[in-house]
Formats: sequence, C-alpha cells, structure tokens
Amino acid sequence: MDEFRKLVGIMERLRAQGGCEWDRAQSHDSLRQYLLEETYEVLEAISRKDPSSLCEELGDLLLQILFHAQISSEAGEFDIADVIDSISEKMIRRHPHVFSNATAKTPEAVSLQWDHIKATLENRNSSSIIDGVPLTFPALLRAAKITKKASRAGFDWEHTDQVLEKVDEETAELKTAIAGGNPDEIGHEFGDLLFALVNLARFLRIHPEIAMEEANRRFERRFRSMEQIASKSGVSIRDAGMDTLNRLWEEAKRNTS
Repeated sequence: MDEFRKLVGIMERLRAQGGCEWDRAQSHDSLRQYLLEETYEVLEAISRKDPSSLCEELGDLLLQILFHAQISSEAGEFDIADVIDSISEKMIRRHPHVFSNATAKTPEAVSLQWDHIKATLENRNSSSIIDGVPLTFPALLRAAKITKKASRAGFDWEHTDQVLEKVDEETAELKTAIAGGNPDEIGHEFGDLLFALVNLARFLRIHPEIAMEEANRRFERRFRSMEQIASKSGVSIRDAGMDTLNRLWEEAKRNTS
C-alpha cells in the first residue's frame, strides 16, 4: 500500500544521516515509555468512543512499531517486512478453523486451540502452566492472565457462587487483619481480596483492568460535577462537612452517567 510505504520511507529518512538527531539517538530501551504511552492513548480513545481520535492514536502506535523495526533493520536483525511476514504466518497458523480443515465453533474452543498450537506447533512449552505473563503488566491485568491460565489447567471453581463465597471469606479475613492492626497482614489480606475479585470478574466475563478504568472515569466525572455544583452554590469543597459532600455527591451522580 502506497501510504504504508510512504510512512516507512519517512521513518528511514528520520533515522538516516542528516535526518532528525532526536530520532537517530533513540534505541529500543529509550522508546519503551513512548510505546506504553501510545498504547494507553489508544485505549483512552476507544473508551471515549471517538473514531477521529482513535484513528490518530492508532497512527501514533503504528509509528512506534515502525520505529522499533527500523532500529532492528539498521542492526541487521529484521525489518518491517519480517514483522509483517511473522504475524501473517502466525495468524494463519493459529486459525486452522479458518484457513484449514479444523473446527472451532465457539470463542472458548478457539482459545483452547490456540493453547494447543502454541504448545505443539510453536514449541512454546514452559516449566509452568502460568509462565508467559509479563511482569510489566498492570497488576490487575496480570492477575487476570495468571488465573485464566490456571483455569485452563482445571484449577478453578465451578460456579460464580463459589467465587462470591471466596470474596466473602477474603473480606472477613481483611476485617480480622484490620482489627489486629498489623500493616503487613492488612496489605496481605487486601491483596488476597483483590485477587479474589479478579477471579469473580473472570467468571462474570468482565475485564478487571477495563472495569477499574471505567470506575476511575465515573468517579472523575462525578467529582468534577460535584465541584461545579458546589461552586454554583457558593460552597467550598474543602471546607464542607461530610453531610454536605454526600448531598453534593448524590446530586452529581444524578447528573452524570
């Protein structure tokens, strides 16, 4: 595609002799923060349901991929064509129900088929079933990935009610720890409760990281609305008592989604 070749040429020019000194100075390591930032900006655009912003942010993310490919090309390791060939081959290999004669009629069946392909055709067996989840993942996302892997090995509850019981159990243990006053024990039990809630999210088919992000946004919208209501009423948020703040909060909830 001409547009893609044009973008590849721009990146080559920026990294070439006489190009941009900032771009020429970058490495895989120095670009890590930008790759992460651009990924989160894509997620933000998706959450806002803003097609124009999503288009722009996907372009920024694509540029980061090209940047890394160009650096490796200069080192004689691989180039963007190798990246494309690699993912093309992987997509075909992991979708035999589309490109071959295999059958997988549900998302769950496809997921199991992927695991089998990784372990056999791709020889990605590891020492532990839960290997392969990056330590750099956000904690909630990492917990979701780990528990999903353990579940596929049969280590799981059978019903949502059982997970709810576990949440209740961990809540009771946290209350006991709080009563005991030991900060380390409180932190331990709080972590266990979060982990149980991640499992509950999995059973409810909710992504915990996305659910948390949405909760953050709801709180921000409502708190800003509360500030606006208070300002119009001549009330200082910082000086108001809890009764007033609760009243403002309830009004803000009624005015925002």
